[in-house]
Amino acid sequence: MLCSLPLTWALRAAALLAVVVTATACADRVGPSPHSDRQAWDAMYPAALEAVKAVDPHIEPEESGGGHHACHPRDFIGDSLDESEVIGSASITLYASPSDKRSPTELAREVVREMERKGWKGPGPDGIGPVNDQVTVDLTMPGSGTATVSASHERPTEAPAFNGLTVSLTTECLRNSDWHG
Repeated sequence: MLCSLPLTWALRAAALLAVVVTATACADRVGPSPHSDRQAWDAMYPAALEAVKAVDPHIEPEESGGGHHACHPRDFIGDSLDESEVIGSASITLYASPSDKRSPTELAREVVREMERKGWKGPGPDGIGPVNDQVTVDLTMPGSGTATVSASHERPTEAPAFNGLTVSLTTECLRNSDWHG
C-alpha cells in the first residue's frame, strides 16, 4: 500500500499537468472552428494565384498542392489525431524569363502589393529587402492562413540565369469540410 502511494500521486500530477497543458493550448478555442479549410482556400488561393500571374501574364505558374494533415487531437491524451480539423498547404511557382531584368526584390514587391490589395496583411512593399540575393516575405489572411513569398536569382550551369518566385500557402488549423467521422 505504501509503494502505490507515490505512484498514485505521480499519476494525479501527470493528469493535472495534461489538463493544464490542454487548457492552455485550447484557451482561445471552445470547439471546432466554424470556418472550414475549403472556405480558407477560397479566400486565399485565387488572390495568390492572380498575384503571381500578374508578374508575367505570358508564363503559366506551376501549382502544387501539398495536401493536408490533421491538427486536432481526438482524445484527451492527444496521442492520436483524427482529420476533423486540418492544416492544408500548397505552393505556386513562377520561373521568370531570362530576359526579365527585374530583381527578385522587385518581383516579390509586385506580388506582395497585389496580395495586399486582395486582403492579405503584410509588411507593404517598403518592408521588403533582399538577404543574400534572396527575398522572403510573410503575409497573413486572418481567419484563413499564411503565405510566404520567396524570390531569388537562379544561376544554372547550363542555361541562362533567371529569377524564381514561389508563394507557399498554409491554412490555419480549420474544420475539415470533407470530414464525416
